[in-house]
Amino acid sequence: MSAQNQRERQQQAYQEQLRQIQHQREQKMREKLQQLKAEYLSAYSLPLNYPAKVTSVIDDDDDGGGSNKSKNGSIRTSKEFINARLLEAGLPLGGGAPSKLTLGDHSVATQRFISDLEGTGCYDSVQVHIGNDQDNNDDDDASPEQQQMFDVTVRLKEKRWYKIYIGGGVNSEDLSSLGTSGGASTGNAFGGGAGAALGALPKLQFESSLSASNLTGFADMSTALYSVDQTGASSFRFTHDRPLCSWLPKQSTLYDWLMPQDPRLVGDKSIEEQKTNDDSDEMQVLIGDDAQYALGGGSHVTLGVHALCLEQDFESTRSSKEFTRSIGVRLANHCRGASRGPGIGGPNKPSTSPPETMAGPYFFLDWNACLRDTLPRRHSEFPFALDCSSDVAKQAGTAFKHSLTGGMYLNGSLTDDRYDPTMGYDAHLVGEVAGPPGDAGFWKLKGGGAFHFPLELLQMMTLGIESNDDTEEEETASVMGLTLHSSVNFGIARPLTFNGLICSNLGGIPLSDRFYSGGPGQLRGFLPAGIGPRATKEGSSTPGGDSLGGDMFYTSTLAASIPFPSYFETLRQNGGRLFGFANAGTCVSVDPSVGFGSLSACSRIMNSSRIAVGGGVSMGTPMGRFELTYAVPMRYGPKDARKHVQMGFGFSFG
Repeated sequence: MSAQNQRERQQQAYQEQLRQIQHQREQKMREKLQQLKAEYLSAYSLPLNYPAKVTSVIDDDDDGGGSNKSKNGSIRTSKEFINARLLEAGLPLGGGAPSKLTLGDHSVATQRFISDLEGTGCYDSVQVHIGNDQDNNDDDDASPEQQQMFDVTVRLKEKRWYKIYIGGGVNSEDLSSLGTSGGASTGNAFGGGAGAALGALPKLQFESSLSASNLTGFADMSTALYSVDQTGASSFRFTHDRPLCSWLPKQSTLYDWLMPQDPRLVGDKSIEEQKTNDDSDEMQVLIGDDAQYALGGGSHVTLGVHALCLEQDFESTRSSKEFTRSIGVRLANHCRGASRGPGIGGPNKPSTSPPETMAGPYFFLDWNACLRDTLPRRHSEFPFALDCSSDVAKQAGTAFKHSLTGGMYLNGSLTDDRYDPTMGYDAHLVGEVAGPPGDAGFWKLKGGGAFHFPLELLQMMTLGIESNDDTEEEETASVMGLTLHSSVNFGIARPLTFNGLICSNLGGIPLSDRFYSGGPGQLRGFLPAGIGPRATKEGSSTPGGDSLGGDMFYTSTLAASIPFPSYFETLRQNGGRLFGFANAGTCVSVDPSVGFGSLSACSRIMNSSRIAVGGGVSMGTPMGRFELTYAVPMRYGPKDARKHVQMGFGFSFG
């Protein structure tokens, strides 16, 4: 009896083993089928109809439950604008050489389009549906070619046309103006620090704003913002940005050049033309993947207007205040209100920020006219006397500035992380010319770049990725996460007289348009405007004398950073890093009759260079880069404003 039971148990165990083997085989077969299905679908090409259909979306709350579905109600968005954005995103409507793009490419292009449109801030939801509606399958008017193609339907949930915001925030202009030019942000209404270097912690402020979006149907944005900071200084900003094509008549040549051509009209290209354009088409897709905004997208090009009334306090650096009123017009590669992340103040706030806060590469040309009132500091005990140097007193009064500015900011689009980069490079370049009918005449050029290189990548290139040697593994582990950083920023300015048309008492380049150097992220170990030319007489709030700025500056930084040790798990997971650095820089004035390339000028620049070394911690946040540093100035002047411990917040490494 026991032998029979034993045989039954063995038979049951054998059958169980067979079932497990059968289950494993079925599981592997299902996985293989899923893999083959995914590969087939990813390689499958869909011919798409043009134009795409544009409808609105009904929410679950609106229809009493169920999934979102479209309705044919009126929407503000232009259908021509949506089709242009689809084509610029790389979706091959109207045929579009379907043999070159697979279903996976369609998915990438669709996601790029959705991300682009949601980034304008005009939509709560953007959905793209590819497939023919059942009601339209028996369309007798459609040609046989069109019946074999698939429809593209874009479903939009538009935001309310107005938005009101009342609350707190930070003054992002502070982060730009502390960079290089004391009044760059007020003079041009576009900011312009030294590569958006970290400045002192920005001022908190009360804000109230009213914005209107998508009034023209081209994802335009209008914003009026009033703010009062903690010192009592108030400001008012107005911006209106919209695509350039929305300003133009549809029959104009410029409109036809900006907007993508109807793909049905360009579908008869010869094979030779298509082959010659293959490389450029693929490069355009690569640019679209890497950059958050396509560089050549005609519907992205914007023409906007801006106005500004701003009070700025420079009493801690040059014993004066400035009150600025300006108006301007800007041509740029994408809308000023566009955003790819929470940004300054969160996603519910409109954007009136400078270019270095924008999403993706930003190219612009700005015309600006402004009136600036310089108010020297009054003496606390003798109100009829001035508590400032004679150089600042000469600037008192109202001056008119008329300028043209152009430049580009990559804004971290070629780095692995915009605010906490460990690999890639960043760059910016801005030029400005001021002249008649204004009171100031000069040209100015400033720029810079940063390079980040992980040492782990160097070892992988040197030792080989597939090496299994134990010693090499230990060496690789020893440099895991170690990154080398370098950055250089520079600026040059020269006065212009325009054959005597510029005659004023400003004494060359106004103080507000000169360069100032120092501060966290730019020249650590020194206060903002802590180095450079100074007045012989000092005010009560400016130890060492009023800072007069220079017409040439440079700063350079070499640094190495590593992630926080695993013991600090929270900081490590949030991108916190430890870093050591050495930075050098100077800010000087050179006589206009002496060139910067002369031996005397080069000798003066080298002899006036300041040096500091130190270390600190940094962390990239959704709003920007934060750092806390301790620096020891190694070379400094007797009137330099130094500081060992500093906190900074900005938009780039420095």
